[in-house]
Amino acid sequence: MLISGCVWQAAQFWVAGEQVELRATDADERPAAHDAPKILLVAIDGIDRPLLYDMLRAGELPEMARLLGDDASNDFAHAWFEESVVSVLPSSTAVSWATTVTGANPAEHGVAGNEYFIRATGEYAAPVPVTIPEATQVFKIYTEGYANDLLEVPTIYERLRETDPGVRIWVGMHQFYRGADRLILTDRTAMLDAFQSLFAEHVAGQLTGAQSLSLFEELDAEVIENMQDLIEDEPAADVITIYLPGLDHYAHITDADPDVSRRDYLKKGLEPMMADLYEALEEAGELDDRYIVITSDHGHTGVLHDDAHSLSTDGEGEPPNVLEAAGFTLRPYTLDVDDDVFFDAVIAYQGALAYVYVADRTTCATRDTPCDWTQPARAEDIETAAEAFYRNNEDGLLVPEMQGTLDMILIRTAASDSDAEQVFEVYTGHGQSQPIADYLVEHPHPNYVDMPQRLHDLTVGTHGDRAGDLILVAHNGDRDDPARRYYFAPLYHSWHGSPSARDSELPLIVARRGDDREALRRVVKTTFAGRHDQRLIADLLLRLRQDASAAEHP
Repeated sequence: MLISGCVWQAAQFWVAGEQVELRATDADERPAAHDAPKILLVAIDGIDRPLLYDMLRAGELPEMARLLGDDASNDFAHAWFEESVVSVLPSSTAVSWATTVTGANPAEHGVAGNEYFIRATGEYAAPVPVTIPEATQVFKIYTEGYANDLLEVPTIYERLRETDPGVRIWVGMHQFYRGADRLILTDRTAMLDAFQSLFAEHVAGQLTGAQSLSLFEELDAEVIENMQDLIEDEPAADVITIYLPGLDHYAHITDADPDVSRRDYLKKGLEPMMADLYEALEEAGELDDRYIVITSDHGHTGVLHDDAHSLSTDGEGEPPNVLEAAGFTLRPYTLDVDDDVFFDAVIAYQGALAYVYVADRTTCATRDTPCDWTQPARAEDIETAAEAFYRNNEDGLLVPEMQGTLDMILIRTAASDSDAEQVFEVYTGHGQSQPIADYLVEHPHPNYVDMPQRLHDLTVGTHGDRAGDLILVAHNGDRDDPARRYYFAPLYHSWHGSPSARDSELPLIVARRGDDREALRRVVKTTFAGRHDQRLIADLLLRLRQDASAAEHP
């Protein structure tokens, strides 16, 4: 209850019980579900493809392998390990999971990042807060559907229900669950403690490695246990999603390389849970005709836990100070501000990226006049902010601590609803900019994966303006040495969000008893059709569920 501003929401979460009935449909009046394969989606936050695949193939995760139908040979004859899927940009939790759950790109589904500003309404959305030091809205996700309400398109659950009104859907702790029948929750005390450790640096600093692992393990274990109880009490749902955030939280605050900490968590934390989940499904006969799908949202990159590398909002030497030196007034770092509070710039953090929004300053000529944020930013105001960051990155005259911290400054050059291939370019100083593809040819970034296309998917579309007017890209995913990496957030030991392969290569494993690897490969490859977009995971899930013969006849 020490988390600022969330006592009421925590109380609401507490009384919700182990599960929330989301649909009041009488079972006797409900149409029968289609005779189609069932699905279990295991959504593990914060694990990249190389690490998870290497551990599975090396026999380090035998219980997860058993869930995937392996016979302890590590051959995975009944599973396909897809090697191509790349996350959206930024490679961060809220935007990534929103993409998986809707099958739409960020510029269409509207969740632009962990936090972002909505010009049309003046709302500061923070489903995964970074600059906002409170967790009120995190609890609202489960008490009021806060994250669901941020989506501008249907979820896969709603799309499934359109063609199969009788489908039964359970979702365990995922942020996005609109269209499901039940929301299965985790232990209240564990969640409060976990978020307190993330928001309060002094709390995280007092935890040993074993204590923090136990803390986040409890966060995941309770939702698995509650799901087990449901499976034992009644027929399991046709579609089950289980979201496991503990590994990601553990990697963020643990004083170890993220590969080390995540290996530790997978072995000591998730493996026993996978064993329990397997036993519950096996005893209930719920594995015979059920696809097991495992995926994630992003990887992790190790960073230094000090003020020099943390580009935060508090004190001197931080990104907001550059904007202030250029004459801008920042929106306060809180969810809501009074109507009479003046600000002509907003900043939102995504780990390796930051969004900057600037007002059309002709609409707020005096500090007594609130800016009209429904108007798009003018090129003059965008350039003023961009030049300040560019020059300071070169010479450090405005804010010395920020010198040399930025890899790129991307600026908006067109409206997001335009027909342009790109609406952002790389700012090169003195009012000049260059298309991102051309810039990367002249300045190769071998660690970056398909950045032009991912930038397009983030910014070109109905809600592409939610990614701001400037996108600051920190030196992070482009550097191999943690001592030369920077991140937009308070102090942490690991972050993500960059275009790098380390942050962006997602696992996608599809398994089912009775299906051989080649059949599963065909259905995955047919769905992706040579592409590697994360949004196609949703199409794959719909295909598996709606077409009973998909694997045999793709």
